[in-house]
Amino acid sequence: MGSGTGAPLSGGPLHAELERLYGIALAEAGLPGALHQGDPPRDTSSPVPAGPAGSGAGPSAQVERALERIAATDGELRAWALVDAEGARAEAARNAGRGPLQGLPVGVKDLIDVAGLPTAAGSRHLAGPARRVPAADAGCVARLREAGAVIVGKTTTHEYAFGGTTPPTRNPRDTARIPGGSSGGSAAAVAAGHVRLALGSDTAGSVRIPSSYCGTAGFVPSPGRLPGDGVLPLAWSLDRVGLIAATADDIALSAAALGIIAPAGGAARPAGFAGLRIGVPAGTLDEPIDPAIGAAVERALATVRDLGGEVVEVAIPHGWAGVTAGMTIILGECLDYHRERRGPGGDELFGADVRAMLDLAEEVPAGAYVRAQRVRSLLRDEALAALSGVDLLAMPTMPCVAPRVDAVADGMVPVGGTEVTMAAAHLRYNVLANLAALPCGTQPLGTDPDGLPFGLQWVAAPGRDETLISAMTTFAPQADVR
Repeated sequence: MGSGTGAPLSGGPLHAELERLYGIALAEAGLPGALHQGDPPRDTSSPVPAGPAGSGAGPSAQVERALERIAATDGELRAWALVDAEGARAEAARNAGRGPLQGLPVGVKDLIDVAGLPTAAGSRHLAGPARRVPAADAGCVARLREAGAVIVGKTTTHEYAFGGTTPPTRNPRDTARIPGGSSGGSAAAVAAGHVRLALGSDTAGSVRIPSSYCGTAGFVPSPGRLPGDGVLPLAWSLDRVGLIAATADDIALSAAALGIIAPAGGAARPAGFAGLRIGVPAGTLDEPIDPAIGAAVERALATVRDLGGEVVEVAIPHGWAGVTAGMTIILGECLDYHRERRGPGGDELFGADVRAMLDLAEEVPAGAYVRAQRVRSLLRDEALAALSGVDLLAMPTMPCVAPRVDAVADGMVPVGGTEVTMAAAHLRYNVLANLAALPCGTQPLGTDPDGLPFGLQWVAAPGRDETLISAMTTFAPQADVR
């Protein structure tokens, strides 16, 4: 569902990083076990607020406007894998404003099943010889329809969600740049104003990375709060479905409408951060990081203090191991999922970058996967210990702005005057929430001197989704802190 890795790491550096994992002293414990919780009760006793801003028109008018915007700009952006204009018009006519989302046009990442539409997952093979047309909606899509949303079509994804660039999609803020991935199509569609809400998926940052790059808001709920059935996997033990929306308020209203948070959580904005303790993991702003992002985060933390919050440093001692542990788990679980496709003649079923990642996965020993899962358990314990003393963690979403397409052709990303691997850049702040099964969200924070956006990320303890979204909506009016 989006590792954000881009071009492959070479086997040598990966094996060197695995040796670092073996240097961590671990208790004799098993694997993390089930991190997912059941769906929380859905409160239907109080009215759910209406959907995102701009949904005041009737369903048919909203859909027509969305289709017009797509037609006007998607030839250049290519955020949509498939636009179902006929189906959207028919659904809008049937729904007639039913539900809290009131006919809101929505995009769905082309990794997620929509009944009657092909799920191609960015794969030429699934779009052609192995064409897959599901008969039923994924659970998250069914919940959207129940809330009154209208599915406009399928947004692009990096092939099988195994990458961070989402070709051929371009960033609406600068079409010479990538939108991020693997939910790049969803973020680009929202940033371009095609729709105000889209579904993405997130394995190690794939909702948050493109949201930061494109200037949108993103939210990944606690495991179990949004159904994950009917979604093609990247790495089953890390994958989650998430929301990408135009603003933090849109995230709040949509999350309430979908039963992710209680209705009151999407209705009102608190006056400030009074009574909240915000933790910043030690070393968060260490280099490499784009100077504009580091400075903006410092100002954001000062703003939190001005709004009554307390900001403290917290320790996650083995946070440095998250990128390697996460990549090792992703490689092992993705290789298992694609095992049959990797048979004789299977190489032609994958694009070059995904094929290279699967080749790398073949080199990772089974013991390394077990070690990575044990390190994951340690990281979860450390994250929960940090969160036991604070209400939220705050950090940049990305250490850099969206790079140019040509700058990442070799799998490296410009960050703070140097270059790092795409995995290191994309997973640095994002993978911990997946490894520890924590709710997380990102919102626009500002822009760099070239006008390129970046985001501020919040992470909460399991089940504290309302607290996280409340922080996003509270901070939203202060967000442009250039």
